[in-house]
Amino acid sequence: METLESFIQRTITCGTAEALFHAFDQHLARYGIEYSAYFIMAKRLRAIAPGTGLVRQNYPRDYARQYIEKNFGKIDPIIQQALKEAEAFHWKDVYDKRPVNAQQEMIFAAHKQAGFIDGIAVPVFGPMGTIAIFSLTAKNIEFDLSRAQLVALQFACLHTHNRYFEIEQINGDDPEKPLSPREMEALSLVADGLANKEIAEKLGVTENTVDTMLRRVFVKFGVNNRISAVLKGIGCGLLLP
Repeated sequence: METLESFIQRTITCGTAEALFHAFDQHLARYGIEYSAYFIMAKRLRAIAPGTGLVRQNYPRDYARQYIEKNFGKIDPIIQQALKEAEAFHWKDVYDKRPVNAQQEMIFAAHKQAGFIDGIAVPVFGPMGTIAIFSLTAKNIEFDLSRAQLVALQFACLHTHNRYFEIEQINGDDPEKPLSPREMEALSLVADGLANKEIAEKLGVTENTVDTMLRRVFVKFGVNNRISAVLKGIGCGLLLP
């Protein structure tokens, strides 16, 4: 069975985020975990707009669509509690830690409807004052993990978070080429969680133009996705979360 140490050694050779997350999924399987979502919630200890910080998830499509369409990320009590915790905890522990309103109960109902009777939230603190949350679960399983296992799981999540930043070369350095005012506008709207269609409407341009602007931002920042661009923008002080 793979240990935390062997997982860390294996990920050192990962050259892409895809390879990293594949190794992460395999490691999670030893705990009986099938699904994970990885959110970056804050940079330099300042919050990032919900929906903008989702780096990667592999939840069932119907469940993920429902979560996004109903904007559960803005009200999810598990995420809210994770931002106040230093250690991993079970989703159900939220009831002992904070009041849960009727709207938030809808999230737990959606969990049960999807077959998620238990889950584990893992807060991690990484480079440049980042706070990230891993939400982990499996269908029809109630996890019975020891404290030592939860600690090891948290270290695995922390390592994955740090390796993601290394692989994507996300840091606080200024970009070599400055962004144009229009590119800055587009990036700011991305940071607000807007999709390309909404950005196009805000700027009075076509979606193709927005796509072109964002591709130029990616090239200037040396990144290849929206979340990395936003993190880079915050890290070099261009965006204020």
